Amino acid sequence: MYQPDYCPQLLPCSIQFNICKNLYLSSIKRIIMQLAYLKISVSIFAMWFASNVLLHAQDPFFNQFFHNESSFNPSLVGYKGGFGFQAAFKNQWEASDVRAFRSGRFSLEESMPCSVFDYGINMGFNEEGEGILRRVDLGFRFAGTIPFSVGDAWHNIRIGAGLQWSQNSIDFSRLTFSDQLDPKYGLFNRMGIVNPTSFVPPNEGYSNWFLTPSAGISHRILLDHTNPRSGTILYGLAFHNAFSLNSGNLTGNEESILGTGEKIPPRFSLFATYEFIPWMNNRQFLAVRPLLVTELQSKISYLQAGFRTSFNRFLAAGVYYHTNRRPEEGVNTSWMTFKVEFGWTIPNGARVELGLAYSSNLSGLRNYLNNTIEMSMGVYFPISPSCNLAGKSDQVPYGSHTRCVTSLITPGRYKMYESIWTP
Repeated sequence: MYQPDYCPQLLPCSIQFNICKNLYLSSIKRIIMQLAYLKISVSIFAMWFASNVLLHAQDPFFNQFFHNESSFNPSLVGYKGGFGFQAAFKNQWEASDVRAFRSGRFSLEESMPCSVFDYGINMGFNEEGEGILRRVDLGFRFAGTIPFSVGDAWHNIRIGAGLQWSQNSIDFSRLTFSDQLDPKYGLFNRMGIVNPTSFVPPNEGYSNWFLTPSAGISHRILLDHTNPRSGTILYGLAFHNAFSLNSGNLTGNEESILGTGEKIPPRFSLFATYEFIPWMNNRQFLAVRPLLVTELQSKISYLQAGFRTSFNRFLAAGVYYHTNRRPEEGVNTSWMTFKVEFGWTIPNGARVELGLAYSSNLSGLRNYLNNTIEMSMGVYFPISPSCNLAGKSDQVPYGSHTRCVTSLITPGRYKMYESIWTP
């Protein structure tokens, strides 16, 4: 039995026993009071954590800009020059005792050379934490092109928008609440059964469906359309979660699961890339493409810089540096991404692209968590079902019709796409 150090030893046994018993009970009461204070502190911390992290989560993101272009800027939807499917999956920050953060997306996009418009539909998910904070996205994106020329340079200004709805959810059964902690047995009772909680998740742990719209503009410049080796400049700006139509389900932008009124913060995205051909011989070529991406959301800034080198659209490799920080803390989290891509043509002229990116932490959690792996896949067909249904030619100009190895140009409309089709 616990005996305080200051229990008197020189008094008669009966008096000594009573004094020691009272001191012991007093010590037990202090311990119980400390446990109660701990429960209150845990509750306050949990509410603070939920309001600042769980209920104010950042948008899902991918390390690879290429293969995820329209998720960064909706004006890039359907700019591959065909009818295609894209999918991506990312596994981040996994450890033996830490559940990985996982993100995935799937999209169907169509280029319509017979029209000024292109479109796509998209869906995605993001999972994080032991309570499996999950976000689901469903949306539609479209873009229109304004072509013009200045001398030998051809320009395309693309203006795009996205209507997207998202929902957050938490599996509260995986979390522990303060009223489940017994002063003596902890989380379990004396029978080894988990203590129940009085907390009842609102709406069964789901938020309302909230509106996460986006708008973007990009500018593509083919510097000299008469030169097959002409370089191409592409840059753009996008706004995400910029507005809501109203409050409430489907029309508002409240992302809170607990109904606290927390709204999803806007995200701003800027990118710039330039592709040039340092070597070309009999339609065999080497392309180099530097890239710069920067984003800002809820005072968290993000920067990506690097370059990709490709040979004939069959094989590509890239290296990129990433960093983000909270300005008031001044601490960066940095990592490097190494990426390889493969592309080939299958029967009927379709093209398959595979990408694998491996990201290694340079700071922050590098000694505690595993690195990030991201995979992507795209399948593209040189057709336009919408143009075909409209009674117009559905064939996207590709292969021997490609006038420039960096840009695919639609005859008559001077509408430019990414030249993914191998000459």
